[in-house]
Amino acid sequence: MAPIRVALIGLSASAKVNWAEQAHLPYLQSARGKSHYELVALLNSSVQAAEAARSHFNLPATVKTYGNPDDLARDPDIDLVVCNTRVDTHVPTTAPSLRAGKAVFIEWPLAENYAAAQALTENKRIDASIIGLQGRAASAAC
Repeated sequence: MAPIRVALIGLSASAKVNWAEQAHLPYLQSARGKSHYELVALLNSSVQAAEAARSHFNLPATVKTYGNPDDLARDPDIDLVVCNTRVDTHVPTTAPSLRAGKAVFIEWPLAENYAAAQALTENKRIDASIIGLQGRAASAAC
């Protein structure tokens, strides 16, 4: 079975605390992680920020860089979008991918309030998505 193609939202070269760097990236780069997943894209606040992260973490040039959630959502080479941002950006960064039919993993909490969570869960792909705490699987990063 081909690896699941993953996009990380929020892998930052400049953040002091970066859950994508501390928990998700180490697994994705491990032998076990690579047997199941392939990191194919990054989404940050700008293409330049995504490019800086790709360079900072020595990711291959094949990892695409995005600064717009709609552009990421239109990429047919992404199967799973992993959101590692602060809660007030969860909805605007993931809703386009959900509408596009992609599976999404959002670090808890889902959204900043009930209305935003309700709006996000109306997307057609929410049933194939996960809201959770990576810390249970990567306790060393906590």
